[in-house]
Amino acid sequence: MFENDLAIFKIQIRIALKERFYFIYTLIVPIIMVFLNKTEDFQDNEALYIYWSYIVVTTVFNGFLINLIRLREGGFFKTLTYLIGSRHSIVLANLLVQFLIIQLEIFLFNLFVTLLITHISAITFLYGFLVSFLATLLCSAMMSGLLLLKLKQEFFNLLISGFFIIGIILLGLRPHGLLNYILTMVNPFQLIFGLYNLHCSSLHEGIFLGVITIGYLVMGGMIFKGISIKSHLN
Repeated sequence: MFENDLAIFKIQIRIALKERFYFIYTLIVPIIMVFLNKTEDFQDNEALYIYWSYIVVTTVFNGFLINLIRLREGGFFKTLTYLIGSRHSIVLANLLVQFLIIQLEIFLFNLFVTLLITHISAITFLYGFLVSFLATLLCSAMMSGLLLLKLKQEFFNLLISGFFIIGIILLGLRPHGLLNYILTMVNPFQLIFGLYNLHCSSLHEGIFLGVITIGYLVMGGMIFKGISIKSHLN
């Protein structure tokens, strides 16, 4: 059984490495942006959290979500399920690959910042490493609802690209009050940023974020548990 899990993990690794073009969006773009905005105040880590949030959300979308949609459209989900014996192994292997990629991307981004812009402490490196595990899981759970959309990958990409552009703009505004609560529920960039920035939040904000996090994790678990082979035969 473990041999099958290892095999699907290697397949997912190869797929991720083959799609190197996505790394332009998930890693190169934030590095360019932080270099262009290097005069930005880095006295606290809030600026870093914005870039980390971007890396997590775009990587989960381009790696985890798009990969599952591609498998669904190509009928490979059914084939791999029969070969491995478990449809959930495909999802878990894909998720594990995204864990590794996001950790590497955030590490490289932090290394670039600390070498060329401003010093990042070892504690911040460690904080980013630890919280990014939960951030990746939470983002995957939140975006799992998009798997319910029966759209071709081209239309799906177009729809989500527009949504992401709006989400990034709204995150850059750093909203407060009621707007911040609303956007935290619907904007993945805002949600992941809130998770990274949790230690700077008030008690009410922390409770709200905790409830939203649990809700999305439960929703994601139910969606992934309910994935069936028949739903991927279109």
